[in-house]
Amino acid sequence: MVKKSQIITTSAKQAAVDLCGTADNLVLYDTPWIVYNMFYGAASSVGTQCTRYDHVVTPSTGNKEIVWSAETNIQYVKATDNVPKGYAFVGLTQNLETTISGISSIPTTYTWTRTNTTAFKGNVCYDFMTSNTKGDSTTSNAQELMLWLQYEGGQLPIGWAAGAKATINNLFGTSWKLYEGKNDDTGITVHTMMPEKQFDGSFSGDLKLWLEALVQHGTFKDSTYVNVGNAGTEYFYGNSNLNATLGLQINLN
Repeated sequence: MVKKSQIITTSAKQAAVDLCGTADNLVLYDTPWIVYNMFYGAASSVGTQCTRYDHVVTPSTGNKEIVWSAETNIQYVKATDNVPKGYAFVGLTQNLETTISGISSIPTTYTWTRTNTTAFKGNVCYDFMTSNTKGDSTTSNAQELMLWLQYEGGQLPIGWAAGAKATINNLFGTSWKLYEGKNDDTGITVHTMMPEKQFDGSFSGDLKLWLEALVQHGTFKDSTYVNVGNAGTEYFYGNSNLNATLGLQINLN
């Protein structure tokens, strides 16, 4: 969390609000963000999911940050324990649909605390979408990129059974295993990077380094478009509260 001594300004244009509908979202004024409660698995869930926008701050040390939270209250059901139920996130609205080569940096800070009152299955992650076509994030030609920071409850990435496709060393202070596989629901290939050492409530860095590592691996070229970018928490089941502060933006050349 941002310390009070670091805060210069707090956004008062948008009041704090809870988003609890299956696709409730809020585009924030004068920020690069949308807050989204993506409860796409509501029909197969017993329980609720809410995402809360709290406020925006500007630390003296850097760029704007958003304070937000997610409250998951989903019962464990054996038949669907391995089915993801949704994704609570803060997404980018500015400087997207730009090629990797046209991006100078993607600075981010992500701090969080999670309190579970039951067993919980899910993660804390970044989720980006790229494609050789500007604006494409839904066809099978698009690619989904996931950077898992922390995960629990036995969650495994798509493509786990086939084994890691590569090891990415010396990125954000640790090594990463890269898994790849097709999402049968969307037809989109998902590229998930899992850290050798999980991040314990704090992460910071330039996410362009992540994209460049995938370029070097051959996942795509630096002429591919970054069409979607966000950070959040993916969930399967459990009673859990995530409180987070996120800084995330794309800077262009």
